[in-house]
Amino acid sequence: MHVIGLPMFGKDMSDTLIGGHITLLFTVEKDGRLLRNQGSRGAGFNVEHGVRASVLEINKSGQNEQIGLSAGASLDDKIDIEEGDIEVTIFDMDGKEMKDSSVIYLDLVNELRHAKLLEKGDSYSIEVNLDLPTSQGFGMSAAGLVAVAYAFRELTGRGLAGQYLRLCHRIERVHGSGLGDVLGISAGGVEIRLQAGAPGASGRALGFGCPQNILLAWQPTEKRHTSRYIDDKNWQNKITLAGQNAVNNLKSESWGHSQWSEILKQSRIFAEQSDLLDEPERKHLLGTVREVVRELDLQAKVSIRLCMLGVSLAILPRELSKPLGKEELDLISGELEKLEIGFKLTKISG
Repeated sequence: MHVIGLPMFGKDMSDTLIGGHITLLFTVEKDGRLLRNQGSRGAGFNVEHGVRASVLEINKSGQNEQIGLSAGASLDDKIDIEEGDIEVTIFDMDGKEMKDSSVIYLDLVNELRHAKLLEKGDSYSIEVNLDLPTSQGFGMSAAGLVAVAYAFRELTGRGLAGQYLRLCHRIERVHGSGLGDVLGISAGGVEIRLQAGAPGASGRALGFGCPQNILLAWQPTEKRHTSRYIDDKNWQNKITLAGQNAVNNLKSESWGHSQWSEILKQSRIFAEQSDLLDEPERKHLLGTVREVVRELDLQAKVSIRLCMLGVSLAILPRELSKPLGKEELDLISGELEKLEIGFKLTKISG
């Protein structure tokens, strides 16, 4: 798990950062009766940019303005859970407050209280800051949940990491916002999910470190919610068949750097066989970025792969022994900016 724990701001505050997770290929396995057994097999990677979360414990006798609560927080972002008040403030990657996005974090607090990892009477202010856009295949809901959960663990010192991860996985499944992102985050680096489910339950995943510079790109005018695909039987069948073939080919060898070229190969085949590549918006974005790379004469060094399930892609090194330099990625991002395509220079974590 790649978690950056920042210094404690006294005993009443904690701050954590969890990187985003990108899925390159996957299966849909959500028919199990227990949510901890649902999820996906697949492969992908974690990135350094993601979600930073801070949790501040509120003194019962204190006033909001004395403890740094957001003056502009709406009543929609605050609930009373027995005696304890919970306030959630979320900011997107441009620093704009996101209204009506707090429900998953309120659900997390409820789950933590039910598991006796938080006291029901305690009050908290939660602040969530996103580095990447939502609904673009970057695992922002999972990263946000894990960041907040780990901030609570850092603050209270209660429980094991696995308990928090399993609760995050459960909430992802309840909301249909992710299948394997929490499991992928738990593996770190470049990961393969060999068995579907929550970390420490039925889920099993492996990861290897791969600190490479990469570029993420997306179409800002398009968004895709995971449930649009995983709740559709036709998509489920196509995705799962393609994903099973890809995972079976990848797991035949030991998981490590030597598998990089096969990961690229299988992710390309998966996009084609699942028909996800045939959606016009994805096909257009991929074609546009490929043309940019060709015009810059970088096609020999670059592989472009779709991020599932957004209208987004990752610009990756074709060979790990020939990493992409910041100068090369800056050239690409400069052209993307002219085309009004969103982008973020980041690194594969680990």
